[in-house]
Amino acid sequence: MRTFIPIFGFILCLVSTAQAALSVQSEETVKQFLAQHPSLKGRVFSIQWEPSKLEFPVCSKQPTVELLRKDKAWGKLYLNLRCETGRVWTRPLSLYVAVNGRYLVAVRPLKSGQILLSSDWKWVDGDLSKMGDSLVDSPDLLKNMELSRAQQPGNPLRLNDFRQMSVIKSGDQVRVSILGRGFAIDASGQALADAALGASVKVRLSEGKTIQGTAVSQGLVEVVME
Repeated sequence: MRTFIPIFGFILCLVSTAQAALSVQSEETVKQFLAQHPSLKGRVFSIQWEPSKLEFPVCSKQPTVELLRKDKAWGKLYLNLRCETGRVWTRPLSLYVAVNGRYLVAVRPLKSGQILLSSDWKWVDGDLSKMGDSLVDSPDLLKNMELSRAQQPGNPLRLNDFRQMSVIKSGDQVRVSILGRGFAIDASGQALADAALGASVKVRLSEGKTIQGTAVSQGLVEVVME
């Protein structure tokens, strides 16, 4: 006598085997880990779980979580869940963490060396985890900064597209304060390069000699003689 297995039940069995459910304990453990991760504190995020063929048995104590090969818990993540009591086990788990937030984008063509005004950018909402690193998510980050490369309308503004604002521009006529032991001399000359506050810059003095000093304020270079 032959035994027949209902087709519907057989299909359910296959689906169950192919995609074992993540246990409630393991899911809550991952959620707590992410909520406490420094890169996600204060941020709104959602988790997209990826199917797994592995079983995640209930652990007598809460499993530990290890984040693999990434400091920031955004985007595509690979985790290790480990139960270290009772029936010891380790399971890999992959998932995607979408981080919802605001960032700045250019609203008009912007030139290299330009200091941005509030009218040069606008806020955009989106998934920060898809936008890469160094997004400008606060206008305060742009204080005393200027663009280091041109930007087109709609471009996300990133910190690596900026540099410290130049207090001296190449070709500027600058004052030079030369300080030594027991003396101070004031001179003038022409800057040979751009310089941010505190940066080193070469100046050609009016008599033709070139010296190197530090940009200490707008149009002022200080040279300290040892």
